[in-house]
Amino acid sequence: MNPLSPTRPTRRVRAALIITALLLLVGGGLYAATRWWFRPVPPPADDSELLAVYEGSPYRNVQPGIRYVGDARCAVCHEEIAESFSRHPMGRSLAPASHDDPGARSGAPPEFDKRGFHFSVEWQGDRMIHKVVRRDAEGRVAAEEAAPVAYAMGSGTRGLSYLVEKDGYLLQSPISWFTQAGAWDLSPGFAAFFPGQRRVIQAQCLFCHANQAVPVADTRNRYEPPVFRGYAVGCERCHGPGELHVRKPIDDPVAVKGEFDDTIVQPGRLEPVLRDAVCEQCHLQGERRVERRGRQTFDYRPGLPQHAFRSVFVRSPELGPSGKAVGHVEQMHLSRCFRASAGRLGCISCHDPHALPAPGKRVEYYRSRCQQCHENKPCSLPPEERVKAAPGDNCAACHMGRFASNDIAHTAVTDHRIPRKPDGAAPQPVPWDGSALPVVNFYQDRLAPDDPDAARDLGVALAYLRPARDPAAKRLASYAVPRLDGAVARHPDDVAAAEARGWALDVLDRREEALQAYEEVLRQAPRRELTLMMAADIAELLRRSDDALAYRRRLVEVNPWVSEFRTDLAMLLANRGEWDAALREAEEAVRVNHLDAQARKTLVLACLRTGRREQAGREKDVLLALRPQDAPALIEWYRQQAR
Repeated sequence: MNPLSPTRPTRRVRAALIITALLLLVGGGLYAATRWWFRPVPPPADDSELLAVYEGSPYRNVQPGIRYVGDARCAVCHEEIAESFSRHPMGRSLAPASHDDPGARSGAPPEFDKRGFHFSVEWQGDRMIHKVVRRDAEGRVAAEEAAPVAYAMGSGTRGLSYLVEKDGYLLQSPISWFTQAGAWDLSPGFAAFFPGQRRVIQAQCLFCHANQAVPVADTRNRYEPPVFRGYAVGCERCHGPGELHVRKPIDDPVAVKGEFDDTIVQPGRLEPVLRDAVCEQCHLQGERRVERRGRQTFDYRPGLPQHAFRSVFVRSPELGPSGKAVGHVEQMHLSRCFRASAGRLGCISCHDPHALPAPGKRVEYYRSRCQQCHENKPCSLPPEERVKAAPGDNCAACHMGRFASNDIAHTAVTDHRIPRKPDGAAPQPVPWDGSALPVVNFYQDRLAPDDPDAARDLGVALAYLRPARDPAAKRLASYAVPRLDGAVARHPDDVAAAEARGWALDVLDRREEALQAYEEVLRQAPRRELTLMMAADIAELLRRSDDALAYRRRLVEVNPWVSEFRTDLAMLLANRGEWDAALREAEEAVRVNHLDAQARKTLVLACLRTGRREQAGREKDVLLALRPQDAPALIEWYRQQAR
């Protein structure tokens, strides 16, 4: 029997957690774009549809080669709007962690206990420190992790999560602030894998919270320095690159204010589909978002069609809407208001993206937005009943009630279905019975009928839609593989499709084929982190130990801050009998993550096998403190290994 049989989640579960760790956090951060910076936009794609949009747009700043300039340049001429936007949740979506954070100002106890660990928020001068402590049965500190927090992600309206930066790699702290609960607590989703694993912050996680970031190719959470080009969501995320616009006073000094300006996108003047696409960057999450072939996360620019850059897969209509916190667009499209408007109703029909109404003016402000359409079609309830039910004659209180989010703890979200007769119940998805595909592309009707990449995008979405252990995963994988076969045959350099194909084949237990798919990806992208991880797992299952060892060594090189990569490498070396090397890697794994119980178990065994019995005893005591529920089995395991 393998003495290091892992007690952490299975390899497929771990891979699925990594693949699906796209956080649904709430916008926030201080307005902080402070520098002129240039980021060339991508060249035109090879499809005629997008080329036609480039050429047909009335705005010149959608053209390839126009560069971003940073919010500070916008504020020179638009100081009042910039100041107002700095108080909007989008203008506070990311900032350096500071004493000004809502949690720090709240006075709430900066500590809590969860899952047998003690969590605390401490300060060293201006540095916020997040600390996690595990104590043994006598109350002594057995293991602790303390990390300086670099960034606060979130506006604070619903909460804040915190990012730790290590050499350009971003990781999420297990400690978050929840405004509506007025308390610190475990970060959303962490109960599934804490403390053994770290949550890496991928570009998709940052996309709706950061102004711009440039991921290092093929890594999951490493970014080119500086990590952020401006912190919070900025002007150019909605108006497009500003290079032409900031030059306009020089190029055209007699420009008249109020005239049409073709140097900067004005979302309100776009046709509805393109107008809504600006908001859909973040407010249309769906069940799975898939970057279109050749596209990167931050490639989209306002004024261009969203569907040319990503496919967003939502629940099939017969399965009902998502209850996710960011499912506002899906909900709005279900509303009678939207359908009756023939597309004229959009996000900015009700929301001013530059400013929030003052608290005392909110009811009046949103009521006035409703009356734009309903002034001549008033509410059917008599005025006295309306005021009694909703003080201030608050339309939203009745027709846009709030219900708990199903994916973010301690938060409630607004019902954008705008029901005529609200029942107060959150959308209840219907379970999928396997009789039809569970998702559809939200943009399907905007794609060309012969778009070959539509099947490719659907295949990627289906492959990753459910964790491998889910009973539906095999059926979804069987739907995904033929679509991905065709995609890879058409474009062998499409590594994202090839990687998804490998995953689907593995779910179907076609492991030799899956490993071949991964090896083809790695021939083109030798340092692609996710592919290396999955290839290493399969190689071990196929008893290709030398290949697995090579993959795991490359993983540690690509991402030295994920402790489970080092732990898995140490376990493999131990199973090969290479005890000195196993000891080194286990010690490194523990250095990276003091709370990783599996790393400790591997370290205990390596110490015993290399004659370090005193160290083995100390590490055994820490292991028992980390996993007291397993104490009898661990004590017996240690007794047998120490013979």
